[in-house]
Amino acid sequence: MSHPPAVILSPHLDDAVLSCWHVLCGPGDVRVINVFAGSPPPGSGASWWDQQTGATDSAARMEERRAEDAEAIAVAGRSAIHLDFLDQQYEPAGQSVGGIVARLRDLIDADVVVYAPAALGDHADHERVRRAAVELAASGQRVRLYADHPHAVRRGWPAWINGTDTASAREAAAQWERRLREVGLTRARPTLHHLDDAERERKLKAVSAYRTQVPGLGADFGELDGFPAFPLEIVWTLS
Repeated sequence: MSHPPAVILSPHLDDAVLSCWHVLCGPGDVRVINVFAGSPPPGSGASWWDQQTGATDSAARMEERRAEDAEAIAVAGRSAIHLDFLDQQYEPAGQSVGGIVARLRDLIDADVVVYAPAALGDHADHERVRRAAVELAASGQRVRLYADHPHAVRRGWPAWINGTDTASAREAAAQWERRLREVGLTRARPTLHHLDDAERERKLKAVSAYRTQVPGLGADFGELDGFPAFPLEIVWTLS
């Protein structure tokens, strides 16, 4: 049985591993495209997030992060392409979604299944990659949207996943529904991928390679059940 090639659009240097481990370790050819993986100009100091994670030079930090990403993805036997668009923390100018789409069209063949963030949280970089994926879908590309951890579960898991009827679970469900409605997914049933113990252990090994990032993420998301190697990954079919 043949499996179509897949590309995971990762806004940052960690999103594919955090959210799409089951795809990375799946059958067939799988590549990662890290969209906002460019370095700011040398000598520009350190941005707010880089400072928060202990860096004093953002250009040097991005070199570290690209090396960490290569190590993490190698755990799954995969490799990544790094685009030179700048992360939101560097306050870039002139980076249109159209420009991102143009670069992606040069890299992605028509038969490839594209996985992109569902932008279930409130991160502008994730939203921009999702908008690019929606444009690809409109031109006939097969596109899947993934729950982008850990931002997707900042409010916890929706009630329909964990069976709890709490205020936070209802709030999470409403946030997901609103985000999915923005791209026309109002009643779409997602596919749930539960990682077994061995798969989760491998995922944790990969996530742990992001040594400059996990402590900072832990300060924001460390209380979430399953952080950093969430055992449940979720995918919706957009086109």
